[in-house]
Amino acid sequence: MTQTEIIDEFLKQNQGQINTKEAKENGISTKMLSWLYSKGKLDRIARGVYIKPYEFGDDVSALQFRFSKGVYFKDTSLFLHGMIDRTPDTYEMNFPLTYSYSADLDVPLKIYRQKNELYDIGIEEIKSPGGHYVVAYNVERTLCDILRSRDRSDAETIKQAMNSYVKISDKKLDRLTEYSKIFKVQKEISNYMEVLL
Repeated sequence: MTQTEIIDEFLKQNQGQINTKEAKENGISTKMLSWLYSKGKLDRIARGVYIKPYEFGDDVSALQFRFSKGVYFKDTSLFLHGMIDRTPDTYEMNFPLTYSYSADLDVPLKIYRQKNELYDIGIEEIKSPGGHYVVAYNVERTLCDILRSRDRSDAETIKQAMNSYVKISDKKLDRLTEYSKIFKVQKEISNYMEVLL
């Protein structure tokens, strides 16, 4: 098998994505990735991070691939869970407090950081609109996040999300109660649930 064939096979198995670390692990020269990029056979979305052009077409998954420690957060998580009916203009991701990033982001991304004991709560895999798996917070965690006074979501988004939640057949009210205590939004969650349930 040639290096190009190995790359093609890897891309098929890895949702159209490859980075230099994965290339090295598969015996592929990083120069080969650069060469394929120069020929238009790969797109580079960040230093050392490549995707297959035309086939990928999934901003959410491309961002996740580029920022692998990021967890889709707040309104972006609501969107991924189908809780709101609009695509966010700016994606939101949460990172561990120790995560460092360039202040010169070239993508529509708002970055949040939290201490690990909060960052780790409620992470799950979910399919992006393009059919790729990404990580986001579960619905109950997300409802708590949008109600927190710091960077609270707008009233219309909160109302739509709460109305969507009460219609979910597999909602986890015990989990919502537990998270509301951790994130100190018990009163707000309780008020919404009393009115809507």
